Amino acid sequence: MSLPAQRRMRLSGGTELAYVTAGDPSNPALLLLHGFPSSARTFRDMIPGLARAAYVIAPDLPGHGQSDVPPTPSFAAFSDAISELLAHLAIGRRFIYIHDWGAPVGLHIAMQAPELVSGFIIQNANVHRTGFGPLWEPTLKFWSEPTKENEAAATAHLTFEFTREQYTGGMPEDVAATIRGEPWVEDWRVMNLPGRMETQRALIADYANHAARFDAIAAYLKKW
Repeated sequence: MSLPAQRRMRLSGGTELAYVTAGDPSNPALLLLHGFPSSARTFRDMIPGLARAAYVIAPDLPGHGQSDVPPTPSFAAFSDAISELLAHLAIGRRFIYIHDWGAPVGLHIAMQAPELVSGFIIQNANVHRTGFGPLWEPTLKFWSEPTKENEAAATAHLTFEFTREQYTGGMPEDVAATIRGEPWVEDWRVMNLPGRMETQRALIADYANHAARFDAIAAYLKKW
């Protein structure tokens, strides 16, 4: 079994994508797609174990982690970037883990080539309108009325406190205490690099396009 390796590839558009691979390429492929606001570091403690049974591919989504900021951030553009990575690695059938921001990306990839999907591992990935709870109200208003004021309300959570909350929110204190190295500090540092906060704002707006595909996604899931 190969140890986790940090790699980079230049995409056709000229930007670079950072990713981690681990395991024997002859094993079933497992694509790990992280959520807001992190990177492949999300999976650092799981990759060695997973790599005993799978060939693991864990990219930093564009504009996250060590990947470059894309010219025009969108989930469709992210999907194209990850599809390019999969083609570069000659990945055929694959299992796809989707979470948060990774859900629109993974589902877009899956729906483009459904015959290549061996299965999903799903964690907190919204594909239905019932997934929009009270916290989404400012975002829903922004989508329907895209004013500067509504955008400010929809992006008010882009703070250090909310970034930390992604790791510790609702978690028992003794469990939260086991998180190594305060990863939210690094996430927040990266989010404040040039172009990164703009990427997050663009994705909040673009998530409306993911929501518009919920019926198509339901049809895909029902069929496949």
